[in-house]
Amino acid sequence: MNQLKAVIMGEGGVGKSTLLSLLQGKQMSEKRSPTIGVNVEKVYVGENQVAVWDFGGQRRFQFMWDDFIRGTGITVIVTDSSEKNVEETRMIMKQYERKLGSKVIAIANKQDLPDRLPPDKVAEKLGVPTYGMVAVDNRNFKSLYNILSKHIE
Repeated sequence: MNQLKAVIMGEGGVGKSTLLSLLQGKQMSEKRSPTIGVNVEKVYVGENQVAVWDFGGQRRFQFMWDDFIRGTGITVIVTDSSEKNVEETRMIMKQYERKLGSKVIAIANKQDLPDRLPPDKVAEKLGVPTYGMVAVDNRNFKSLYNILSKHIE
């Protein structure tokens, strides 16, 4: 079994922890508390044991990201798909681009909400493979699992 480190990054409230819960097959709760600092969970994707580092997205925690990004096999950037948040996400990616590693994908979350940019438009702005998602819908477990399987070799 291969071991791999993955990080989930993005602004606060975009659904990073909800994505991790979805990947773990957990039932979604109505309300989640913001992640304080960092949360690390293990998940299995194919033959890989993946330590997923879920970063608190509030600005007061972003100073820690530099240290936690090191040694990452894949970086998952999460946006809530709003125009404003996609631009903020692009700035985060620019700030950390030298440290993100070679495998970077984006999840355009909250596709069920009004006025959201479709994944292809988010991909144009971020410049990385981007996948639409509604993380609060448990039916998307298989889709998320397949996305990660595709990018984890």
